[in-house]
Amino acid sequence: MTSPFLLRIASYVAVLTGLLFCERVAPFAAPEQRKPFRVRFHVGISIANSLILYLLISWPTFTALTYAQGHNIGLSRVLGLSGWREIVATVIVFDLWDYGMHLANHRIGLLWRFHKAHHSDMEIDVTTASRFHIGELIISGGVKCLVILLWGPSLWGLVAFDMLLTTFSQFHHSNVAIPLGIQDTLERVIVTPRMHRCHHSLHRECYVANFSAIFSVWDRIFRSHHRARGVDELERVGLVKPRGEETMRLRAFLLTPFVKG
Repeated sequence: MTSPFLLRIASYVAVLTGLLFCERVAPFAAPEQRKPFRVRFHVGISIANSLILYLLISWPTFTALTYAQGHNIGLSRVLGLSGWREIVATVIVFDLWDYGMHLANHRIGLLWRFHKAHHSDMEIDVTTASRFHIGELIISGGVKCLVILLWGPSLWGLVAFDMLLTTFSQFHHSNVAIPLGIQDTLERVIVTPRMHRCHHSLHRECYVANFSAIFSVWDRIFRSHHRARGVDELERVGLVKPRGEETMRLRAFLLTPFVKG
């Protein structure tokens, strides 16, 4: 039987490699920082985060999953979902949860302290999808355990969501020059690089919009969608503060939640 852990690693590496190639061949914005350094910095953070999460969150997640299955609890069981229907429903439900979690990360002060470490990146590319503070991931992982108990997903439903979330996060953070006409069509269903780059932009209408991760419908339903009207809205990304070299220094990155600003 295929290991979910190895499957996720293989998917992460394959998508990262493919999008790095696309960014080199057809970048949307000219990179200012050296790409090899960005890859080492952000992938290094991702590896460290994965190890810590494995030690701290994998057991509670597995416990919640096996408890829900063993006691036949969760809304998915009430609805009688199984097989591919349960997997599809689980992806949709957890994507909605991720939208709500992302919105909370921007609206609740304590959560924003950790999430702003992700937004402090002054460039947006596929490696930005690996730039998250471990504090944010631990909090999110804890909340996810509660959602598992409420919904009662299967193992493969949860694996499908996790893999799709990582893949789409890599895609919509990527710095690839996809024609805007194509993105207009894609954005009716999924989150595109332009849509998410807008979320990272300092433009006043952008940084308070576009919280979806996989399906763009949540932003439309909850009226948080903004379509950038011009490239000028997408040019300056990151935070007002910090800016400069410290945004790519590990110590400063890790201390982001504890520094005023």
